Amino acid sequence: MPSLPLTPDLWAIFPELLLSIYAFIILGVAVFLPRSEARYLGYLSILGVALVSLPLMRFARILAESAGGVVVGWGGMFVLDTFALFFKFLFLLVAALTMLMSIRYLEIEGAQAGEYYALIMFAVVGMMFMASGRDLLMIFIGLETMSLSTYVLAGFLKRDRRSNEAALKYFLLGTFSTGLFLYGISLLYAVTGSTSLSAIATALAFEGMRQQPLMVLGLILLVVALGFKIAAVPFHMWVPDAYEGAPTAVAAFFSTGIKAAAFSIVLRILVEGMMEARQHWALLLVVLSAASMTIGNLGALLQDNMKRLLAYSSVAHAGYVLMGVLAAQKMGETGRYGLTAVCVYLLAYTFTNMGAFGLVVNLRREGLVGDQVDDFTGLARRAPFAAFAMLVFMLSLAGIPATAGFVGKWYLFGAAIKADYAWLAVLAVVNSAISLYFYLRVVVRMYMGDPAGTEVRGPSGALAVALAICLLFTFWIGIYPQPFLQRLAGWAVLQ
Repeated sequence: MPSLPLTPDLWAIFPELLLSIYAFIILGVAVFLPRSEARYLGYLSILGVALVSLPLMRFARILAESAGGVVVGWGGMFVLDTFALFFKFLFLLVAALTMLMSIRYLEIEGAQAGEYYALIMFAVVGMMFMASGRDLLMIFIGLETMSLSTYVLAGFLKRDRRSNEAALKYFLLGTFSTGLFLYGISLLYAVTGSTSLSAIATALAFEGMRQQPLMVLGLILLVVALGFKIAAVPFHMWVPDAYEGAPTAVAAFFSTGIKAAAFSIVLRILVEGMMEARQHWALLLVVLSAASMTIGNLGALLQDNMKRLLAYSSVAHAGYVLMGVLAAQKMGETGRYGLTAVCVYLLAYTFTNMGAFGLVVNLRREGLVGDQVDDFTGLARRAPFAAFAMLVFMLSLAGIPATAGFVGKWYLFGAAIKADYAWLAVLAVVNSAISLYFYLRVVVRMYMGDPAGTEVRGPSGALAVALAICLLFTFWIGIYPQPFLQRLAGWAVLQ
């Protein structure tokens, strides 16, 4: 381990500590700041997220200088490697974009800004612990920190019946999945005598241990609980209602940040800790992948609400990413390629999906919710930049060349083929073709429909900055992906 200037355990979690302290500061400032000045809380929160990235950059330099070393703390329960660093930077990026999208949105909704931004930061703290957890209990603590914050965020619009309903459904199903996760941990502990992923991996190296009924049952329970977190079929039923009822910016946060955090622990638990038991979980993931991409796309075909459409789209994209997880369980270069493919796709999906949700936020006005597909009718004549941006994001979600989505799907499909799941890649291509219908349906409404209803202006202020960032990186990754691919190929490494 590289030499550290501070106590190793505290230094290892310094970014999480810093973000937690900053969240409490935001809560304190909110007490004294008039509601008319609440937008400044958003700017202060974005500044805090930027500050937290500084110690992460230092960690990145330390790991680069140590040539593959890792920072380990808390008795091996917490690890900071390049894999965790990628996800932590991604979480901070999602948080910053969500905050940019929320500044004006919260003013329209009349919501409490201080609690809102603090909850996002607390959720990110939990997500960062999840990415660095090398012990099932550490992962569980991070998971619950994230979950408790997101339950409240889902129902943050207290006067909105849909928001209250979304929070209740999300809480009930989330609590159920948490129970399954904890029960799975207890069974694995009963069999292996440890909750450490490295100890579990050592125990599973013995054939007799891998065939223990309690071990197999515990592993299945973990996969089911993780299936809920990544919104894979058939554990996806909470997603459409939660996305529709939650504040739109929060739905964007769910679809990108929460999903990325869930996949970080899927990879950490299954690929790093339970690789030797892959004969038990690989088939489960194959079924989840095929079902998710198919049912997700078919479900999106029937939606007239834009947030529900993007929710079912998110389910389908979870199915695509699972192909990369399946490739990651292979040994050697194929496994490395699969890990890289997952990271590339999650990065591309973050910019694309955040941008799409951002344009739904842009339609929100007094007297107009703006989350119906019909609300986009004639948008090209009313707000040309917004229509062009949505066109790009829809094409990227569909995987059209010259967009980030195409590069992400190219790598995922290639990873599936390399891992001998060619039939799954073919199914993914068919599903991508199906998805063109509902993505292009939005485009046709924007460019060929007659404007009607409330006047819509183009995005401005902080929202415009967020959309510009998403649009820039959607094109950049799609046209010149080499810098991203080279960096991620070096960072997507599990011990």
